[in-house]
Amino acid sequence: MSDLTALQKSIAAQQAKLQEQEEDLARQVLQLQKQQQLLNSEMAKMRGMGTPAPAAQQVVQEGPVSTSTPEDAPAPTATAGAEQKQAKTQNQEDQTKIILQSSTVLSNTGGVLTPKGQLVIDPSVEYDYWTQNQLNLNGFTIIPGITFGNIFISRVDQRYIMPALTLRYGVTNRMEINLKVPFVLGWGSTTAQQAGASALPLTASANAADIGDIQFGASYQFNSGDNGWPIFVGNLTFKTATGQNPYEVPIYNAQNTSDQLLYGIPKKLPTGTGFYALEPSLTVFYATAPGVLFGNLQYIKNFSNTFTVPNTTGGPGSRVDLSPGQALAATFGLGFALNDKASMTLSYQEEHVFPASANGSQLAGSSYDFGTFNFGLGYNISKRTSLNIGVGIGVGPYAPAAKILVEVPIRMNLF
Repeated sequence: MSDLTALQKSIAAQQAKLQEQEEDLARQVLQLQKQQQLLNSEMAKMRGMGTPAPAAQQVVQEGPVSTSTPEDAPAPTATAGAEQKQAKTQNQEDQTKIILQSSTVLSNTGGVLTPKGQLVIDPSVEYDYWTQNQLNLNGFTIIPGITFGNIFISRVDQRYIMPALTLRYGVTNRMEINLKVPFVLGWGSTTAQQAGASALPLTASANAADIGDIQFGASYQFNSGDNGWPIFVGNLTFKTATGQNPYEVPIYNAQNTSDQLLYGIPKKLPTGTGFYALEPSLTVFYATAPGVLFGNLQYIKNFSNTFTVPNTTGGPGSRVDLSPGQALAATFGLGFALNDKASMTLSYQEEHVFPASANGSQLAGSSYDFGTFNFGLGYNISKRTSLNIGVGIGVGPYAPAAKILVEVPIRMNLF
């Protein structure tokens, strides 16, 4: 009888020891999960995304060791699965932010919001190259193929370097305000030549160095993107007319040149459009591993203005009420993260400009279309600084032949 009692005590002691070991193992699993969550948080900060959004944390109560049986102990496998799913979601959110913040297209049209209390200082430099060949005819045609008058060919080359400073501030986690101040440096030439083997070309040069059109605006995120929905962001930008407009620059006329081919060619390049503009737009992006799909629809409302248009004879100019054509632009693209620091984006933008008018009369042939294919690379230099490079290739005669944009956004928390 005593042997049976001793055996029962031995079995009970072994069960108690086994239960204690299982409970200790469960505590170690929970501690390991806490460390993994802390590591994920630090990795997110190192990627330059700022302080990550707090994830739902599992509360671990430190109290007396439970005396329940091993079958009642917490299941570490289910908890680990939840933590892995949470880490995967957080990683996808971090990659989405990396991709969107590296898109030079979205940084200009809107769509990437700044967290509450954070200020982004974004110095940038853009290079644009424009070229256009024209065949001009001053005369009349009696029958097709027989023309009387002057035929001449002109080629226009213009290059612009535009350093700019953009400031973005997060008012809330869903709303930001922004301001962009550009400076324009430009130089170019216009070459005109009459048709014929003996004709000599005439070249006129022009340059510019002045402030551009300052713009400011705001963006607001309408939804959180839960339950598989894309995220919608509304943007509103107002462009001023602080730059020198095309009607203020001097031109070649009958009083300063005897070459009629140069009449009307500007002696300086403009640094602004001369028109105020209101630009509402809607940005949509959808995260689908391993990339992000995004699009933007923009309407540009240009307000009319009255200018004194220079006279090619050298006499007094004429006061004209000019209304530039309104515009509608659409952009769509794809971005994907190469690793936790680098990303790449591809996009295409198409814009249609509606007819312009002068003194209430529509100008024939003033409506046109143009497109731009954009390619971008982004790299997180540090947790606060990124380097974004965008290249655009123009489609159509009214688009820049090529443009390059370099941005270095610097993020800092004010509150």
